[in-house]
Amino acid sequence: MRCPLFTTDKQIRKWKDKPKTRKSCGKGLYIRIFGDGSKTFELRTKQQWVTLGQYPILSLADASDIASMSKRLLKSKTITTVALRTLMTRAESARQLEDLATDKPSPDISSSKMITFDRAFRDWYTLQLTANTWHHKASARFPMSAYQTHVEKYLGNLRLDKISRPMIKKFMQPLFMTNSETARKLLGYMHKVFEIAYDNELITGNPCPKKESFTVPKRKVQHSASLHYQRLPEIWEWLMETPYSTCVKVAMQLSVITAHRAAVIANMRWQDFDCENGVWTIPEAPVGLSEGFMKSGNSFSLRLPSVLSEALCALPRKCDYVFTVDGLKPINAETLRRNFQKFDKITTHGFRNTFKTWALNQEQPIDAFLVDRYCDHALTGLDKNYRREDMFDQRAELAERYYDYCKGFEWFVRRSRS
Repeated sequence: MRCPLFTTDKQIRKWKDKPKTRKSCGKGLYIRIFGDGSKTFELRTKQQWVTLGQYPILSLADASDIASMSKRLLKSKTITTVALRTLMTRAESARQLEDLATDKPSPDISSSKMITFDRAFRDWYTLQLTANTWHHKASARFPMSAYQTHVEKYLGNLRLDKISRPMIKKFMQPLFMTNSETARKLLGYMHKVFEIAYDNELITGNPCPKKESFTVPKRKVQHSASLHYQRLPEIWEWLMETPYSTCVKVAMQLSVITAHRAAVIANMRWQDFDCENGVWTIPEAPVGLSEGFMKSGNSFSLRLPSVLSEALCALPRKCDYVFTVDGLKPINAETLRRNFQKFDKITTHGFRNTFKTWALNQEQPIDAFLVDRYCDHALTGLDKNYRREDMFDQRAELAERYYDYCKGFEWFVRRSRS
């Protein structure tokens, strides 16, 4: 007894079966199911299979139209089966397929002009480094490291014209299930590499699937761990009693009060700090650099609390950097992170949330715009379009007030009485 044909999208949507099983949709069109539950339309031509698209991005009606058009083009010898596979990486409808076949009746590319994906990816990566696409060193290393770990063994030695959409889907889908963020970035890199190859007429279409073609698991967003604002006096007391050097202690105090990134604190330079006025001006990042500069791209000045400013000025000037142990280079930003972890599971970035929560819980909540200016957060809405105030003096007053709370004179009094 022959299995019934699938004639509706509802039948396909409810269909469950063993991985890689195919079911007929009539006239040479089949639907194939995979282990992750995804389903793909395929056309059978002379014992060969051609992938037409993924369900439900491609509906049964559209897949049937594409199948009919494909058979007509093949029968008229307008295109070959190999050319059809290539064109289907670009066509999303029967009309597009016909237009592409008419514009390029012979889309096969000469093998002498073809390069491997490894060569294409490395050329793209070198171009990005030259253009300073990534300002942070770790960000610049990530694309090549991720490529070598997750992509090179599958595509590296293949010619660009031999890479198909199902081939990419096969090794990228498991990565989306285990590390969706890395998979998302890699997919973007590969798409750009194939786009360049397409622009250079090395391939007739971009075979890289869209993110919507993949099943992405929902995961709980992990925010930077922060300290409850009421524990600020506690961590301040702990910090004063720890055996860290004065240099490291002052750096950690500066992290708490300013809520700046650990890398900005660790790479603070004497030339950017005015001891006489207690003003620290963090420069905008030069092209190709990021350590110790503002991530926002603009310089940012703030007057530090007087006591903290005096502690900074009292540090010995061994080199260009304020916080140094050997007098040659700055302390490692990771040192600050690890030291704070010894108090609790917190992050230096989380101090921004601590500060904002403290500001919100004051007897008279502090103006939200001033709080954002204090942290140099990006503005949104009308503030972004119309508010231009830097609020330097107000931020200085707020820093003194916040320092007094962290130092916790009232908190120590209450604890001694309890």
